[in-house]
Amino acid sequence: MSLKLTPIQRETLMALITLQRKKGEAIRGEDIATFIKRNPGTIRNQMQTMKALGLVDGVPGPKGGYRARIKAYEALGIDLLPEEAIIKVRVNNKLIEEVNVEEVSFTTVRHPNICKAEIQILGNIEIFKIGDKITVGPTPVNKLLVSGVIEGKDAVSNKILIDAEYIETLPKHPTKDFMTEFVVVEGNVTIKDVALKMKNEKLYAVSVLEEGELRIVSIKEVFAAILDGRSDDKVGSISNKAININADDPLYRSITKIIEDPNAIAALVNKNDRKVGIVNKIVIVDRLTDHIIELLGNSVD
Repeated sequence: MSLKLTPIQRETLMALITLQRKKGEAIRGEDIATFIKRNPGTIRNQMQTMKALGLVDGVPGPKGGYRARIKAYEALGIDLLPEEAIIKVRVNNKLIEEVNVEEVSFTTVRHPNICKAEIQILGNIEIFKIGDKITVGPTPVNKLLVSGVIEGKDAVSNKILIDAEYIETLPKHPTKDFMTEFVVVEGNVTIKDVALKMKNEKLYAVSVLEEGELRIVSIKEVFAAILDGRSDDKVGSISNKAININADDPLYRSITKIIEDPNAIAALVNKNDRKVGIVNKIVIVDRLTDHIIELLGNSVD
């Protein structure tokens, strides 16, 4: 049977674990009292009780204080892992580096119009304010992202309640599943000839060999140049420095690499030190859409 803690015991233990994770050393009772805005005498009394319960150890000496035992983590429902991933938390688009996430749970999954989520925080919950925009994730295995507005806080369990506006899972499929044929054209070929080739072969992007360098150009840039009256210009003049990504990398990592460059629309795909394909934003969206429709059994409303 799990140990039932009083609200003040839960709050004190959570503060101890938060400070211990941050400082990596024993924590003085005065520091815990300051952290949770309690009287130091109250904290000392609580610590004596929790020592008797086997939840904390007292550490003597000038650098002494208290350390949480494994039993404390178990009492709070926190997994003590030998190695843990850092789940990023952003508040109002700012990364909060001093916290991590223990658990994400959805509390209204059967409600037709509302989606609420509880986020258990490892760290100081006081930095979160009602009304803040928050994004949590991606989680390490399923790459889950949850974004919404903070509606409430529970200092005892160190949880925040959010109105979940967006729940996304970043695509883990290998990049090679989304690449198209690797096609190279010489940089001195005219833009209109490249446009015709792209149309006939249904290509969204091609690699351009320009002065010994493999560059890249997308269909968007080709037709923008034609509309600008540059049909007879060389395609090398509108080509861009190529982003290179790995064929076996998960798609979300490749997408991140592409969107980090505001001018990038496509990228070259490498496998075993050779070019094997091209990925393009248009193809990615099309194929992800097909995948979602397949998962939903062609029943998208």
